[in-house]
Order: sequence, then C-alpha cells, then structure tokens
Amino acid sequence: MPKNNSELRKILLLVTIIALTQELFAQSTPYSVVYDDTMVNSIYITIDPDSLEEMFDNLENEYEYAVQFIYDSPVLKDTLENVGFRLRGNTSLFSAKKSFKISFNTYESGRKFEGAKKLNLIGNHNDPTMSREKIYFDIYNSLDLPERRVSFAKIYINNFYYGLYSLTEEYDDVFLRNRYGDDSGNLYKCVYGSNFEYNGEGQAAYSSYELLNNESANDKSDLINLTNVLENTPIADLPCELEKIFNVDQFLKIYALDISTGHWDNYGANQNNFYLYHNNFTGQLEFLSYDCDNVLGVDWFGIDWTERDVYEWNFDDRPMVEKLMQIDEYRNRFSYYLNYIASIAMHPDVLNPHIDAIRELIAPAVVDDILHTFDYGYTYDDFYNGFEQNNIDDHTPYGIKNFIEARDENTLSQVELNNITPIIKYIHHYPLMPSSSDVIEITAFIEDDAAIEEVILNWSYNNVDFESTTMYDDGTHWDGVSGDGIYGNLLESMFHENETLYYYITASDNAGNMNAYPLCGVDSIYVGFSPEHIVINEFLAINTITLPDENNVYSDYIELFNPTAANIYLGDKYLSDEFDRPGKFKMPDVILYAGAYALFYADDNPEAGIFHCNFKLDGDKDEIGIFSGPEYYYAIIDTVSFTNQIADQSIGRIPNGSGPFVELDEASPNQNNEVIIPPIDTAFEQQLLIYGNPASNTTTLIMGLTSLTSVVLDLVDLNGQVVFRIEESIKGEGSYIYPIDISHLASGVYFFRLTADDKVSAHKFVVF
Repeated sequence: MPKNNSELRKILLLVTIIALTQELFAQSTPYSVVYDDTMVNSIYITIDPDSLEEMFDNLENEYEYAVQFIYDSPVLKDTLENVGFRLRGNTSLFSAKKSFKISFNTYESGRKFEGAKKLNLIGNHNDPTMSREKIYFDIYNSLDLPERRVSFAKIYINNFYYGLYSLTEEYDDVFLRNRYGDDSGNLYKCVYGSNFEYNGEGQAAYSSYELLNNESANDKSDLINLTNVLENTPIADLPCELEKIFNVDQFLKIYALDISTGHWDNYGANQNNFYLYHNNFTGQLEFLSYDCDNVLGVDWFGIDWTERDVYEWNFDDRPMVEKLMQIDEYRNRFSYYLNYIASIAMHPDVLNPHIDAIRELIAPAVVDDILHTFDYGYTYDDFYNGFEQNNIDDHTPYGIKNFIEARDENTLSQVELNNITPIIKYIHHYPLMPSSSDVIEITAFIEDDAAIEEVILNWSYNNVDFESTTMYDDGTHWDGVSGDGIYGNLLESMFHENETLYYYITASDNAGNMNAYPLCGVDSIYVGFSPEHIVINEFLAINTITLPDENNVYSDYIELFNPTAANIYLGDKYLSDEFDRPGKFKMPDVILYAGAYALFYADDNPEAGIFHCNFKLDGDKDEIGIFSGPEYYYAIIDTVSFTNQIADQSIGRIPNGSGPFVELDEASPNQNNEVIIPPIDTAFEQQLLIYGNPASNTTTLIMGLTSLTSVVLDLVDLNGQVVFRIEESIKGEGSYIYPIDISHLASGVYFFRLTADDKVSAHKFVVF
C-alpha cells in the first residue's frame, strides 16, 4: 500500500461503514443480563450501618463485608444474601464517589450470579461523561480482541442512591474460560514498573507482575523467559523466538488502540495497567488492557495527546515497543492497525452514533447522581456537554468526539503505510483429538491490506516430505461463509494410529508478500491419542473421623489407582471437581507405579503439600475428573459424579480398579478396596522383618518366604506414593536380605507393603 493512500482509505470506509455501525459493538460471549448494555438496571446493597461506617473509616483495607444484594431489571429480579462487598481502587478510594467490588463467592464457595463471581462497580468520579472506559472497550471488542464487557447500573446502598456506575468485567477464571476455554495458565496483573525489562532469573525482581492464580506453584518462569528472549535474542532471530511465547499481533493491535484513544495510563507511557495470560493451548502469553478510564481526552500532564507522535508515544524506553519497532514487518503491521482504527473503527461516522446512544441511555440515571457532583463539581450539563465540548475542567481539555476527530486526523497524517504480509491467525482443526478414521478439518483466518492470492496447507507424516493442499474461502471447503476471511480444507483418511501429523500454512497476496504459520517451524496434530489408564478408585467427600492427613487434619480425599502394568507419570495430568475446568489442579511431578495408589486431599490448601488440591468436595453434589494436559485438549481419563454423601462413608470401585462405585464396608485409602490392609505391623505365611525401625540413614529388610512366589515390596508414604519398589518375578522358599538406603527420605511415617501369593501385609516404618 502506498504511503498515505487516501483513495484506498475512502474505499475502505465506504465499503465497511454501514456493516460496522450495525455489527461493530455486538457482544459474542454468552448472554448475561448483568452485561446487557442496552439497559441501565438497578442494584440494591443492604449493609449494617456500622459496617459501612467502618469501611469508609478504613479506606485501604480489603475486608469483604457480608451484605444483601438485590438485582432489579425488566428481565430479572433476584435477591442474594451474604454477598461480599468492599471498596476498590487506588486514588478513587479518597473520592466522594467511591468504587466497589461485589464478590458472590466469598461466603458461599463457587456461587455465581448470571455467570459472574465478582462485579466491579466503577464510580468514574473524574470523568464528566462517566463513559470513557465503556467506549474504549467497545472499540477494543470491535477489533476482535478478547472481549471485555462493560455495562451500566444504578447503585443504591441502604436505599441511598449512590449514582450511576459502570460494571466492568473481572479478569478471573470465569473470564478466562469463556475467552480461552481454560483458566489454568498464569494470570498476571501488571502494575507500575511492569516494562518487560529482563532483571535476571530471580523471581523477586518481577514483583510488579502480580501472579493472581497458581499461587502455590508461584512459578513466573514463563514471564522471565519472555523478558529474557526479548532482551537477549538478536533482532534477526527475534520474530521466530518471540512468537513462540508471546502473542505479538494482539499486542501490536492493543498498542495501536491505546495510541488512537490517548490511553497514556498504560504499558507504553506509564508502564502499568495491563494483564498477561499464559494461554496453555498456544503456549503464548497474551496482553490484555485494563483500567482504561484515562482515555479519549483525559490529561494530567499538560500534553496534547491528539498531536503526540504515534511512533514516539512512550515516556521512556519500553523494551517490547523498542524491539518490535526495529522489525519492519511488525512496524508495518502496527501502522496498518493505526490506519484501520483511524479510518474505520474510530471514524466519527462509525463511532459517534454509538457514543450518542450511550449518552441517551445513561442520561436519566445521571440527573440524580449527587455524588458525581462532589469531587470536581460536575453538573448534569457538564455530563451532557462533555461528549462534544472541550475544557469541561482542567483534566478534560477535549470532549470525547472532539478528541476522536483530532486524533484521527493527526494519526492519518503521521502514519507510514507500507504493504504488510498476510496475517495468519486463529488456526483450528477438528476433531481436536482425531482417530485414524477421522477426516480432519483445518481452518485459518487470514487478514491483509491486499487481496489474498493463495493459501496453502503443507502437511507431512515425517516432518521431512511435505505435500500441499489448497485452502479456500469460498463457503464450500468447511470455511464458513464465502469471503469472511476464513480459509479451510480437509485432510482425509491418510493416517495411522499413534502418528503425528506435521503441518504449516502459507499465505500470499497480490502485492507479492507471503507469510507462514507458524512463523518458523511446524505445528502438529497427534492422531489416535489414547489417555493413559488411571482410575478414580475411591473418594470420601465428608471426612470427619476417618483419615487424618500428615498435618492431623481430616480432609476429603480422592484415591487414584494405576491398574496397568506400566508406570505412569502424573505431572502432566490434572484433577478437578469441575468438568468445565479440567485444568484446575495440576498433579505433582511423581510416578504412579504399576498397581500403586496415590491419595489426594481435597482441602483447598495446596500450600500444605504436593498432594493437597486447590478445591474441596461438596458432599451434597459434586464431580471428580482426571484429565490429560492442554496439549491433548484435556482429554478425559476418568470421571465420577455424586450426590447426597454420608459423613465418613467412602465410595469405591468393586472389583478394585474396574468395577462400579459402591458404598464400601470400610474405608480403604491407599489400599485394595476388596482387601483391607491392617494399618500396623502384620504378617502372614510370607514374613517381613525390619531391622532398624525407626531409622535415619539405613535399614535392613529380611523377607522370609515359605513357598515359590512372585514378590512386590513397596515403601509407601502417607499419601500413597510409592517411594521405591523391589520387584522379584519368582523367588523360592528361604530368607532374603535387602539393605535399604533411606538417607534421602524426609522424616515421617511410611509403610513397607509386601505383596506375595496375592496377599498383602503392611508394616509401619518411621524415619527420623
């Protein structure tokens, strides 16, 4: 594309403007009345007056007070008791019109309201229009970024009208599952000082990146690796290495939007206010916008953000921007997005009708918003005029519409347009886990500033000899609607079980540019995947007196069993009590030996040890699942659902490891459900003697056999994990001596478990 090609801009505008005004702001996520932005509903909070006074007297505490919550709208009226309620924000804590957070699951674990665990009630005390963040995210969502919804509500506390608030969607596990299908990756909230500088391998140097989940693992290695790659990879190699671990395209688009909307309280200028999410399906960290109220004409520095150079936006060095702008393809793509936003997404003919609709929607709720007048003296006229009148006050030198017009004009005068290579993204294949008899559909979305000439799917069985298949956007090759930018085709009946299909996609346009996905290397699909066979063998959902854990706490437990003849690694598999959250608890890096058991405590206390889960079981109704990892799309290994459990009544499989779940006569954690193993020293015809018990460094086992038999001798910890195993296929009558080195074992109680003649005995062993 030639530099400043005004004719092409006009064509783009004429072609898209009608469709965009109809579709630009449509929501794509499942409907929730809470985020229905076509209406302004009411929320009533009833809180003890003394608690409210205490909350306002202690502004910087995050204690959640139990309140009554009433939601009132034309389509839904509902009341919830014991809902968490607290203040939120930083500088807004000291404003007259404060912001709040509502948590539905604080006092009732797992509770949601209309799909939401939490609501952010934003007072917008420093915005005369109270709509800037809403408008920012409406543009953001129109750019096919991970949708973040914002709506409006009238808030009443103890029947006093606190005014109009915006409800901004929380970045939490619900958001992540809705947008990514998984919430098990690291989620970082990035506060002041988060600039992507590499500060060495120590995690303490990255404290501004607050890990909001996976706290027990507390592993920021993905973030540290990103900063390391960014700083220490030669520019020529950076695209290949960076795109493996970071969604570069998404960052470039958001960075372009931030500049277009004058968002200075962000990564680029103020080095804060963004989130990062590690998408386990792609292996990439993804950049997400946050706290976007200082936009569209808000200024606190005396800077005219409409005129600021789009290529010199930052206050000082920002490694992500500095490095990306040294790469022609990324600089050109950034310019392409700037041009698109100014010409289309933020063009006044597209955006102004939407802005007018927001003003008319919320205006009746603003009339009586007394608190909004306190901090900056805003009147109703200031609200109404603030959309298109400058200098409402010192920090809003531009009205929203005036800012957009000036910023668009200056962006288009500054942007340096060059042809971009085709952008290849949103690669999908179906089925996710194909068998050898399946036909595999592969699709990709292609975006470009020129016409696409050819899209090729290149595939191979051996990653050496590749064949080619053309992909089409004609509506007849499993590609959706003709001309929608989605290209597709099939690979049919060419596969064998347990085989890897390697592939990459190339796209070329009529300007002579070509690009590939992946940018370097290949992607792969495993054909005929079969999960390793582990079973949920027993569970106790209400444990009051049956089995204490190593901390002498009675916690619900889940027993896993390996019924196969092969050892199975657990560290790439997951346990969960929610089938729609299969990645909830990653199991520890241990081996589940053939015929062995592993006991997990469902106590929502992962800090207590590696066998303690981050969830509890609900005896009234719950579910348990074992799942493969995200690389296998969390394929199901085993599941069970249950209701109406009785305290200390365990449920297990009979026959052991294979039968249906029944009520067991006696709990048998870490044991065969059909043979109760005594918990203390016992013996049968085949004897085991322990010389050195307790012991700290070495002990000696003497095994006495009275007949020809096979023998398995395990040392088992209290979690059922086999520490080591002695396995003898056939041993004759006699005595056998085994010196055992135990110097590497932690202090505690263990059991030696002897299996011979299909009989089992257990012998308590103490390490000190």
